[in-house]
Amino acid sequence: MSDRYTAITFSPVQGFIEKSRKLRDLYGSSFILSHLANQICLEAREYLSAGSDNFPNPIISPAMINVAQGTPNQIIIRGEFPRSQAQTALTNAWKQLVVSCQQWIQNNVEETESGERIKYFWDRPWKEWINHNWEFFWATGNTIDQARHNLNQQKTARAWTGINYVGESSTLSGLDSRAWPALGRHAPHTHAKADEEAEVKAFYRLLSAALDSKGATIDEREQLSIPELVKRLVTINEVVDHNVGVEKPRSYKGLRRWKDSNATISEDAERDERWTGWFQGDGDRAGHYLQQASREPGADPEGVLHRFSLALRQWGSGLDNKLPLSSGGNQPRHKDGRIVYAGGDDFLGVLYRNEPRPKLTPQECLNWFYRFKPDVWNEHGQAITVSIGFVWVSPQVPQRDVLQHCRMAESSAKENGRDRIALRILFSGGNYLEWHCPWRFLRLLEDYERGGGRSGEAPNWTHIYRDVAALEARHAFRGQQSEIAWALLKVYFQGEAVEKSEKDEDMQALHNFLKADSIDIDSAVLWNQYEGDSPYDFQGKHLSTGILGERSAFTKAGELDPDRVHAAFTAWVIDLAKVGFHLCSNT
Repeated sequence: MSDRYTAITFSPVQGFIEKSRKLRDLYGSSFILSHLANQICLEAREYLSAGSDNFPNPIISPAMINVAQGTPNQIIIRGEFPRSQAQTALTNAWKQLVVSCQQWIQNNVEETESGERIKYFWDRPWKEWINHNWEFFWATGNTIDQARHNLNQQKTARAWTGINYVGESSTLSGLDSRAWPALGRHAPHTHAKADEEAEVKAFYRLLSAALDSKGATIDEREQLSIPELVKRLVTINEVVDHNVGVEKPRSYKGLRRWKDSNATISEDAERDERWTGWFQGDGDRAGHYLQQASREPGADPEGVLHRFSLALRQWGSGLDNKLPLSSGGNQPRHKDGRIVYAGGDDFLGVLYRNEPRPKLTPQECLNWFYRFKPDVWNEHGQAITVSIGFVWVSPQVPQRDVLQHCRMAESSAKENGRDRIALRILFSGGNYLEWHCPWRFLRLLEDYERGGGRSGEAPNWTHIYRDVAALEARHAFRGQQSEIAWALLKVYFQGEAVEKSEKDEDMQALHNFLKADSIDIDSAVLWNQYEGDSPYDFQGKHLSTGILGERSAFTKAGELDPDRVHAAFTAWVIDLAKVGFHLCSNT
């Protein structure tokens, strides 16, 4: 084992991804981050192995596989990789991308609409973004834990260099200056605003026309900043030199949230009434799991971390092949979606189906999530759980809002106890409904159709939905107890058909919980269960997940607060009725 380790990261990451309007922007930002991290790893491997094939790979995490896509930006290296060389590797990799994009624009948008040669006065802004887009963090330590600790200390003392704001802002994010040929000579006091606006719009019309045949689009109404241009352009084969080594994803035109009135595929065409399902997920307490596993008697911290990273990276690289499949009559089976990125245990994807195939239904999405944890997630073999936010999205919702709600839904799953999915329905006006549920109880949604319902009528989600609406209008759910919510569960989810069906152990525990005369607030069905100490000192082993999550969030002076427990349980039942109606109802 080495007596020195290097830890490296850079930022911004989430902010860089979040400034995305189109799926292409999202792909571009993800690929750039993976490419930069991969280049640092390659440089470190070359430096520390000194060209020897027999020298063990110094990159402990992320594990190096045969693709750069999905490379996380948290890097742990065996040995001391000099800070200056690591930072140079990051800067050079980013510079190659930026310079390629700048040169492509200048070589392909050479003349104005009147035939005059365009003069570009924007070299300085491009160089500023090369030098100041990323904040770099580097630290060393005698152990992996110490190197990580020192890196976190470095991150608290930020030394960010901002880039001066010049002229009008980007129409995408509104945060950075829009890019146009005269950006470096912006002179608002000598150049009429109307003339400048006309020049900018003319430039983007020309850029849009130049890109039209390349499979990418920059609408002439868009006015992007330099980083946003780079994210859009790096996804085009002709823009970035193949020697740079950026892996291009397949076509972005596969996903259509809108319908083109001219029967051609377009990202900005007339809207279609096809809802899509977006999901974002992340492993739970992965860092704490690694700490615990590394401290086991006889454990090899290097080996633990590397095996974990390798398993998750291999799992992420194959996640696209785990998407649901469907066939359209005599047509071959197609994937009902695609993975946007999968950086180990952190992933984002979308479920959809295009014409002429039938519309994807939310029930079909749920059918995939019913088996996601046992059949998809658990394939990597690591003892960590996963939390996912799933958003069923109206086609009228802007892309940026979709991504924001994906992050919010994932955070909701984490905050409500982890090891669960948060199901969110996002309507065109921005309103949404949400219900979170542990994975082990998610099939409760199926039990409605097989179980209860009103006497003499077939089960229908409209029944419970209307009952909840009527009870809410009468303020019937107010009070300190949850008898009414409890009764609704017993009526609609505890029918004879459910009782006679074969169930797994978890669902049987839930139905035994519902058989009681009143709610037991100490039941294991409600709370996360651990073997050993509490999860907060990272020594407890996770056993099972409860409906309400961590017991500690509902305690007062060390004891459960019944009022808060009953209120949370009531809210959970109400949300179940509303979300179930929209996702499972056939009406």
